[in-house]
Amino acid sequence: MRGRVVLEVPAKAEYLLLARLAATSVGRSAGASEETIADLKLAITEAVANAVRHAYPEGTPGRITVELVTAPERLEIVVSDTGRGLTEADVALPDDDGPAEGGMGLSIIRAIADEVELTPGPDGQGTRVRFACVL
Repeated sequence: MRGRVVLEVPAKAEYLLLARLAATSVGRSAGASEETIADLKLAITEAVANAVRHAYPEGTPGRITVELVTAPERLEIVVSDTGRGLTEADVALPDDDGPAEGGMGLSIIRAIADEVELTPGPDGQGTRVRFACVL
């Protein structure tokens, strides 16, 4: 099955559930196992939460785009924003002493997904996190 679902939501924590529900529905439609769907829900939660937490200064309205793309035996998720973007410190892998300040979100995504790509967002602004899983 091939398909594409795009959500554009305000950069607010209450929209995490909508992204998780979309990942569940699209994952099931693509034939993903329940274990894979659980992993995808965790990864999309981390990606959207990072955008909510880091993309826009507190009190500044912003948008987050979540794209779910299916292809035979593959599901790709792209979470992007047009906020401040990530610095090298934001994406550094944690050392042996524990996570860098800001948490383990990207490390969790890297552990779950078969492919992970972190690039500037649309028009070079913000952040774009793309991850994919083989189903």
